Amino acid sequence: MIFWIFQHECDIQMSSKSRQTAARTRDKWREKIWYQILAPDYFENKDIGRTPAGSPEQLVGRTVQPTLYDITGDFDRIHVKLRFKIVEVAGQQAKTVFYGHEWSSDYLRGLVRRGTSRIDWIGPILTKDDYLMRISVIVFTTTRAKTSQEHAVRKAIEKVIRAHAKKHVFDELVTKVVLGDLAAEVREDVRKIIPIRESEIRKSKVLKGPEEVKVRRARLRRGTTAEKEK
Repeated sequence: MIFWIFQHECDIQMSSKSRQTAARTRDKWREKIWYQILAPDYFENKDIGRTPAGSPEQLVGRTVQPTLYDITGDFDRIHVKLRFKIVEVAGQQAKTVFYGHEWSSDYLRGLVRRGTSRIDWIGPILTKDDYLMRISVIVFTTTRAKTSQEHAVRKAIEKVIRAHAKKHVFDELVTKVVLGDLAAEVREDVRKIIPIRESEIRKSKVLKGPEEVKVRRARLRRGTTAEKEK
């Protein structure tokens, strides 16, 4: 009987603590404010979601992953996943910058065919305004490619990508990458080498901003100067 009373009291205490914890959790959620997340102006400041936070400072640095469908309304582009990073909060609006994109692996697997080749090119590029990015391009041919053709295709891809990186600032290049304009230009050059079914920029990532690139250049210059003085 004494054990039952003790156990009953423990159950009451635990139940009370659970209610208190639940109440505190509810109170924390009530204290949070919901913020509207906006795409950058080079994506027309489209609404790409909502997120709660206790303060604006908690949002800065957070990443969100909408699809290209959320930006364009084109359901055929739902397999393209975008990444944006929150960099500033004004009022109840969180402003973002482009951080990268990636095609769905399921969609890419669906493009594979027997008797054909998949050719990849991956490389770092530097935009006109000193953003360092990594770009991944994928090409699917209609026939089996020879080694010499694969080599020529990769050289053609690199030439097109680097040429556009040199003449476009970050905002311009990002829209060309994501919306498919740059892939279309790659396609035109590559099909002169071998017949292809698809040519897409399947992935991109921003590695460094202009300030980080400047610091890296300065470090390299100091290292070169030190080597010469030895």
